[in-house]
Amino acid sequence: MSYTKEPIVIENPSEKLLETIKKLREQKISKLEKLRNMKPEEFSRRVILA
Repeated sequence: MSYTKEPIVIENPSEKLLETIKKLREQKISKLEKLRNMKPEEFSRRVILA
């Protein structure tokens, strides 16, 4: 997979693709929320263990 700064535009996406993107966004938001709610000592412990 190559990296580009240009966004990929999909015209007429299927319902399945839209559902998949929605699930990925929800997962990302929940993970970010989990990180935000973490206490500083828990966060540093996880970073060190990872």
